[in-house]
Amino acid sequence: MQNIKQTVIAALQVLIMDPLHDESKIEAFFAPDYQQRVDGKQLDYRGFIRHMETLKLHTKRMSISIKSVVAENDTVFTHHYVNVEKNQGEKSQFEVFARFTLSSGKIICCEELTRMINGLLGDSDLGSRS
Repeated sequence: MQNIKQTVIAALQVLIMDPLHDESKIEAFFAPDYQQRVDGKQLDYRGFIRHMETLKLHTKRMSISIKSVVAENDTVFTHHYVNVEKNQGEKSQFEVFARFTLSSGKIICCEELTRMINGLLGDSDLGSRS
């Protein structure tokens, strides 16, 4: 079984950095009963798929910089930054603190706080937009 820390890092890198929306890549890392709470909003598995599809539709590229990762038992905490370039060239940067819970090698829950460091005010919801 793959290390849970490696699973979360791979999920973040694959889903954020691939410019194309590919539901099978989400399925590879996330359980069908996945739940996410981000900045007070609740997303289920289908809502998360819509969120990722929306992001890919409006962005040219995204990159991630992981500052720290800590894993214990079934939990992984990350502190990372996401740089976004939208289709029209606007850029923004987000700081993310997230707690991932895994079961049977898949992510079942994410509790996340995301804040925009710079960018257009209207993009401050990119962490949960669907």
